[in-house]
Amino acid sequence: MFSSVLVVLILFSKSNFARELIATHILFRHGERAPTMLYPSDPNDISFWSNGLGSLTIRGKFQHILLGQYFRERYSTLLNSTYVASEIFVRSSDYDRTLMSAYLTLLGLYPSSKINISIEHLITTNTWPENLPWQPIPVHTVPKSIDHVDLF
Repeated sequence: MFSSVLVVLILFSKSNFARELIATHILFRHGERAPTMLYPSDPNDISFWSNGLGSLTIRGKFQHILLGQYFRERYSTLLNSTYVASEIFVRSSDYDRTLMSAYLTLLGLYPSSKINISIEHLITTNTWPENLPWQPIPVHTVPKSIDHVDLF
Protein backbone atom coordinates (compact mmCIF):
# COMPACT_ATOMS: atom_id res chain seq x y z
CA MET A 1 0.00 0.00 0.00
CA PHE A 2 1.42 3.39 -0.99
CA SER A 3 1.46 5.93 1.77
CA SER A 4 2.96 9.35 1.84
CA VAL A 5 3.91 12.28 3.95
CA LEU A 6 3.62 15.83 2.70
CA VAL A 7 5.62 18.59 4.31
CA VAL A 8 4.87 22.12 3.21
CA LEU A 9 7.31 24.79 4.25
CA ILE A 10 5.67 28.19 3.94
CA LEU A 11 8.45 30.70 3.66
CA PHE A 12 7.77 34.37 3.08
CA SER A 13 10.02 36.99 1.53
CA LYS A 14 9.73 40.79 1.34
CA SER A 15 10.55 40.72 -2.36
CA ASN A 16 8.08 38.93 -4.62
CA PHE A 17 10.34 39.12 -7.66
CA ALA A 18 13.73 38.34 -6.17
CA ARG A 19 15.52 35.19 -7.26
CA GLU A 20 15.22 33.49 -3.92
CA LEU A 21 13.31 30.53 -2.62
CA ILE A 22 10.15 31.65 -0.83
CA ALA A 23 8.23 28.37 -0.50
CA THR A 24 8.66 24.67 -1.07
CA HIS A 25 6.61 21.49 -1.07
CA ILE A 26 8.43 18.36 0.00
CA LEU A 27 6.96 14.91 -0.53
CA PHE A 28 8.60 11.76 0.76
CA ARG A 29 7.72 8.19 1.50
CA HIS A 30 7.98 6.44 4.85
CA GLY A 31 11.30 4.95 5.98
CA GLU A 32 12.45 1.34 5.89
CA ARG A 33 9.71 -0.94 7.18
CA ALA A 34 9.00 -4.54 8.03
CA PRO A 35 7.29 -6.56 5.29
CA THR A 36 3.52 -6.19 5.10
CA MET A 37 3.01 -9.95 4.85
CA LEU A 38 5.01 -13.15 5.24
CA TYR A 39 5.45 -15.68 2.46
CA PRO A 40 4.62 -19.36 3.19
CA SER A 41 8.21 -20.58 3.65
CA ASP A 42 9.47 -17.43 5.42
CA PRO A 43 12.05 -18.50 8.05
CA ASN A 44 10.92 -15.62 10.29
CA ASP A 45 7.50 -15.74 11.90
CA ILE A 46 5.50 -12.67 12.83
CA SER A 47 7.16 -12.50 16.28
CA PHE A 48 10.43 -11.55 14.53
CA TRP A 49 8.83 -8.16 13.75
CA SER A 50 8.33 -6.82 17.28
CA ASN A 51 6.23 -3.84 16.18
CA GLY A 52 4.19 -5.82 13.68
CA LEU A 53 4.12 -6.23 9.93
CA GLY A 54 4.44 -3.00 7.95
CA SER A 55 5.90 -1.05 10.88
CA LEU A 56 9.00 1.13 10.66
CA THR A 57 12.27 -0.56 11.52
CA ILE A 58 14.85 1.09 13.78
CA ARG A 59 16.81 1.96 10.64
CA GLY A 60 13.68 3.43 9.04
CA LYS A 61 13.10 5.63 12.08
CA PHE A 62 16.68 6.87 12.04
CA GLN A 63 16.45 7.57 8.28
CA HIS A 64 13.80 10.18 9.02
CA ILE A 65 15.79 11.89 11.75
CA LEU A 66 18.62 12.18 9.20
CA LEU A 67 16.17 13.47 6.57
CA GLY A 68 15.02 16.18 8.97
CA GLN A 69 18.64 17.10 9.69
CA TYR A 70 19.25 17.35 5.93
CA PHE A 71 16.22 19.67 5.55
CA ARG A 72 17.53 21.77 8.46
CA GLU A 73 20.89 22.17 6.72
CA ARG A 74 19.38 22.73 3.27
CA TYR A 75 16.83 25.33 4.41
CA SER A 76 18.75 26.86 7.34
CA THR A 77 18.57 30.37 5.91
CA LEU A 78 14.82 30.14 5.37
CA LEU A 79 13.56 28.42 8.51
CA ASN A 80 13.54 29.65 12.05
CA SER A 81 15.78 27.57 14.31
CA THR A 82 12.74 26.78 16.46
CA TYR A 83 9.26 25.72 15.40
CA VAL A 84 6.98 28.54 14.19
CA ALA A 85 3.48 27.40 13.24
CA SER A 86 3.13 29.85 10.33
CA GLU A 87 6.30 28.50 8.67
CA ILE A 88 5.46 24.84 8.25
CA PHE A 89 2.47 22.60 7.62
CA VAL A 90 2.88 18.83 7.75
CA ARG A 91 0.35 16.40 6.33
CA SER A 92 0.60 12.63 6.47
CA SER A 93 -1.53 9.78 5.26
CA ASP A 94 -3.25 8.00 8.14
CA TYR A 95 -0.92 5.03 8.66
CA ASP A 96 1.24 4.46 11.71
CA ARG A 97 4.46 4.26 9.67
CA THR A 98 3.80 7.51 7.77
CA LEU A 99 2.79 9.41 10.88
CA MET A 100 5.91 8.17 12.66
CA SER A 101 8.02 9.13 9.63
CA ALA A 102 6.61 12.66 9.75
CA TYR A 103 7.22 13.04 13.50
CA LEU A 104 10.76 11.70 13.24
CA THR A 105 11.56 14.01 10.31
CA LEU A 106 10.35 16.90 12.44
CA LEU A 107 12.57 15.69 15.28
CA GLY A 108 15.57 16.03 12.95
CA LEU A 109 14.34 19.38 11.60
CA TYR A 110 13.57 20.95 14.99
CA PRO A 111 15.60 19.08 17.63
CA SER A 112 15.23 20.18 21.25
CA SER A 113 18.97 19.61 21.66
CA LYS A 114 21.87 18.09 19.77
CA ILE A 115 21.05 14.56 18.64
CA ASN A 116 24.06 12.30 19.07
CA ILE A 117 22.88 8.79 18.24
CA SER A 118 24.78 6.14 16.31
CA ILE A 119 22.71 4.20 13.78
CA GLU A 120 25.09 1.26 14.22
CA HIS A 121 24.29 1.17 17.95
CA LEU A 122 20.54 1.36 17.27
CA ILE A 123 20.69 -1.50 14.78
CA THR A 124 23.02 -3.63 16.91
CA THR A 125 20.89 -3.29 20.04
CA ASN A 126 17.58 -2.99 18.13
CA THR A 127 16.31 -0.64 20.82
CA TRP A 128 15.05 2.93 20.64
CA PRO A 129 16.88 5.47 22.87
CA GLU A 130 14.96 6.38 26.03
CA ASN A 131 16.38 9.88 26.37
CA LEU A 132 15.67 11.19 22.87
CA PRO A 133 15.03 14.98 22.86
CA TRP A 134 11.51 15.72 21.64
CA GLN A 135 9.46 18.80 20.77
CA PRO A 136 5.76 18.39 19.91
CA ILE A 137 4.92 19.66 16.41
CA PRO A 138 1.52 18.94 14.83
CA VAL A 139 1.12 16.52 11.94
CA HIS A 140 -2.20 16.77 10.11
CA THR A 141 -4.06 13.88 8.53
CA VAL A 142 -7.49 13.04 7.17
CA PRO A 143 -9.42 9.77 7.45
CA LYS A 144 -8.38 7.15 4.88
CA SER A 145 -11.91 7.12 3.46
CA ILE A 146 -11.64 10.75 2.24
CA ASP A 147 -7.88 10.99 1.65
CA HIS A 148 -7.46 12.06 -1.98
CA VAL A 149 -3.65 12.17 -1.72
CA ASP A 150 -3.33 8.51 -0.73
CA LEU A 151 -3.49 6.88 -4.14
CA PHE A 152 -3.88 3.24 -3.11
